Amino acid sequence: MRRSVRLFFLFLLTAVFFLTCIPCIGAAEPSTVVHEDEIETLFDAYVTENDLNPDLISVAYEYTATGERWYHLEDRWYYSASLYKVPLMMLLMEREYLGELTKDTEINGMTLEAIEEEVLVNSNNPVAYSTLLSIAQPDVCRRLFCKYSDLPEEYYTWDFYGGSYFTARFMSDVMSTLYRNEARFPRMTDCLKRAQPDHYFRLKLGDRWEVAQKYGTYQDEDGTDWNHASGIVFTPHPFLLTVMTRYGGISETIIGDLAVLFCDYTIRADGRLASLSMDTPAPETPQGSENAIRIPLTPSTAEDEIRTTEPVQDRSENSDVYEVSSPEMLTPSPEAESFRGRQTLIAAALGIELVLAILLVALRRRRRRQRKRR
Repeated sequence: MRRSVRLFFLFLLTAVFFLTCIPCIGAAEPSTVVHEDEIETLFDAYVTENDLNPDLISVAYEYTATGERWYHLEDRWYYSASLYKVPLMMLLMEREYLGELTKDTEINGMTLEAIEEEVLVNSNNPVAYSTLLSIAQPDVCRRLFCKYSDLPEEYYTWDFYGGSYFTARFMSDVMSTLYRNEARFPRMTDCLKRAQPDHYFRLKLGDRWEVAQKYGTYQDEDGTDWNHASGIVFTPHPFLLTVMTRYGGISETIIGDLAVLFCDYTIRADGRLASLSMDTPAPETPQGSENAIRIPLTPSTAEDEIRTTEPVQDRSENSDVYEVSSPEMLTPSPEAESFRGRQTLIAAALGIELVLAILLVALRRRRRRQRKRR
């Protein structure tokens, strides 16, 4: 009898130990691949070393392997400049995906494929604006942009609808939708890979990794310089980065430096993920990686954006305003799914072990009682 009781408690303690450890194991898996405190330290060191004002910079970073994000002043509103061209073309390219348009459909005398090239690769302002008006009034178009983000309606202000002001959080959502549903927006990523090959994220990364990016720059009448970039950097596990600034001539250099900082961090996160999951080998860091970068205070070489100020006729009755179904739900990363599957199997095995232990104890007690009766 005592042996059975000891055996029972042994199985019970083993089960409790492993069931207690499972949440701890889960906390160390993909959810902790990106450590906010590490990024804070790197970002603060960069800002301090280069004597920058962090209040003039907003950043949104996403590690796509796990979906984890890191933000800095992500809800501050900036005039979007040419960043609006990404969700604008997503509206049209989604219609091509749904069969409502083809790449040869003409809009304002240009084929859809040619418009995509001009707007995303060459950042052609007149073509982009006339294309926007072919869809709807600007504020109506921006309401349509909202479907590429999961932010609530109350998040958006009139600055967004009426003034084309974006936040880093919103633009990061847009890029995430594009990245995770690439087939839904034909050719867009390829076009963005050819945009500004020597500037912005590519300024310091060069050809280390493929980069799909869109920039936006504009100087207000009051002298405020807006300069931004948002895109996808195709490291082994790609990352999304949006940097929005009001730093004038040195903004592009800041954007290029932060691309290197987050690229190097992503490579380290890849190694951490590989060591945790044991599914994929840790990628090697390319040569020429620099962590500490000093900004040469030189003006940006990118062309300034031209902000359209022409009055817009009321086209609300004749505008081709359309509803497009939302993109497919984003799926969890394979690493996260794999780990959740292993968790389930471990929990099931321990549960079976516990049940068997209880049955074994009960069976032995029954046998002892039968012997005593004899």
